[in-house]
Amino acid sequence: MSLAAEPGTIDGVVVRPPHDPPRAAVLSVGDELLLGDITDTNATWISRRLTEQGVEVVHQLSVGDDEERLAAALTWLAGQVHLVVVGGGLGPTADDRTREAVAAAAGVELRHDADLEEAIVQRFAAMGRPMAPQNLRQARLPVGARPFPPVGTAPAFALTLTDPSPTRVVALPGVPWELHALWEAHVVDEVAALAGRRVTVTRVLHVVGRGESDVAAVVEPVVGDRDDVILALLAKGHEIQVRLTVSADDRTAALEASQPLVEELSTALDGAVAGVDDEDLETVVLRLLGERGATLATAESATGGDIAARLARVPGASQALLGSVVVYATEAKQRLLEVAPALLADHGPVSAEVTEALAAAVRERFGADYAIAVTGVAGPATLDDLPVGTGFWALAHPDGGVEVHGRRIPGDRGQVLLRLGSAALDLLRRRLVGA
Repeated sequence: MSLAAEPGTIDGVVVRPPHDPPRAAVLSVGDELLLGDITDTNATWISRRLTEQGVEVVHQLSVGDDEERLAAALTWLAGQVHLVVVGGGLGPTADDRTREAVAAAAGVELRHDADLEEAIVQRFAAMGRPMAPQNLRQARLPVGARPFPPVGTAPAFALTLTDPSPTRVVALPGVPWELHALWEAHVVDEVAALAGRRVTVTRVLHVVGRGESDVAAVVEPVVGDRDDVILALLAKGHEIQVRLTVSADDRTAALEASQPLVEELSTALDGAVAGVDDEDLETVVLRLLGERGATLATAESATGGDIAARLARVPGASQALLGSVVVYATEAKQRLLEVAPALLADHGPVSAEVTEALAAAVRERFGADYAIAVTGVAGPATLDDLPVGTGFWALAHPDGGVEVHGRRIPGDRGQVLLRLGSAALDLLRRRLVGA
């Protein structure tokens, strides 16, 4: 399908003047979004895909199932951007109003598309399901729209608005797997017609054990005022992500252009970068263990098995992860890993001494090369006068030695648990690389 003679021209209409960088907006449709019933993961996914194709996303907007408000939102966005991607509102029921809203914004009528009707009928036949009469509503499109054949039951389409300025609108179903499939089949070409084939890549440095302001103080002077790099810091529960967005003619060129900066920042952050791009902390730990043919076991009190679960989400984790013992209750520490009652009584279940004993015991129990153990107070209440956020983590080494660390971890209950697990995993990572 050929949409453009040159970037910015779609179906003979200049949507983006050559001097104007491509801009887009994501418009999510559905009362359920505004009520808080579901999280709008589609908007995040669409924004990422647009960024990868060199398009700047300048607006994300959610609107309920109201035709007038949808049309007004489209008209306003058309004055701000070159492309609006609409997600949702293409179903067969009366509250699905995206088709009508796009037609109203374009000042055109809806028409029945016989080819789309046949495609919808065939989709239901292929699934062996009867088709309700209201599904025929989905074969009605704004006049002038380019239809995209359905991959589920909802057809998608694209149309250029002309007022207040030429703006391409792409309407996609809200079901994520349908949206993703239609994007790859059709929308990639729509975006390329608007922006050209230039590729944008975001490099991600996963930083563990340092705060956002601390990371910013290191990173910002290095990146400086470079016009070829967009810097963003994203604080997550267990890490700080340093995100470097660069553009080039192809992905390989973008990766090569950004690699020196990735290496410079990794050095400047002094070992706190646990992984780069798709290699997060868990992936790196398992890779390093695999390279050494080493195994790991965990003993978890406060985290309740979350460390092992994080590792187990990585494909191939069974090559290194032998198992985990959840010793949440004080009695479990004694019964399952034979921590001495006197040790528990003298130091308490959350202590450096008990955490050390847990790491040594679980390593011996599984016959692992390494073992990590954690204890902590995640809250909301204190424990034995220990403040919320108190955490200890220990690493048992192949020679039988155990090192223990502890500190007060900031954040709410969920953040404390994530950060405690990350501290233990990062200690293992650092030792595996010799740090």
